[in-house]
Amino acid sequence: MSLISQNELHSLLQNIYFDNIDSVNSKGASKAMHENVEWIHTQVWEHDGHDASNIDILRGRKSVEDFLEGRVYEIQKEGITHRVDKVLTDGKSGSFLANVVGKDGTLKPFFGWVEIEDKKIILYKVIPI
Repeated sequence: MSLISQNELHSLLQNIYFDNIDSVNSKGASKAMHENVEWIHTQVWEHDGHDASNIDILRGRKSVEDFLEGRVYEIQKEGITHRVDKVLTDGKSGSFLANVVGKDGTLKPFFGWVEIEDKKIILYKVIPI
């Protein structure tokens, strides 16, 4: 089993996952996920009828890609981006602090927990803080 470094996890989250979401590339974003990912997401930035009262739970990379395909355009319309600020990992799992950044600079912080298999995210959990 190969372990993931702190820099690799930051890149997986920021460069592969969130930067692709922010540039309307759901297929690219889903490449951060393991084929058998369990993806659990609580809405951080409320928009287009999405709020923190609903938790989205998906299983499998294709399900995540399909879900994001519908959301990336809403995200772009809303004018928000994602910024990963801190990452901690033991090589097999990790946590991160990030912000959704509004077009006016408003920050909405969130916390994430991930578990890693084959240097891909096999468990993804995000909650607003």
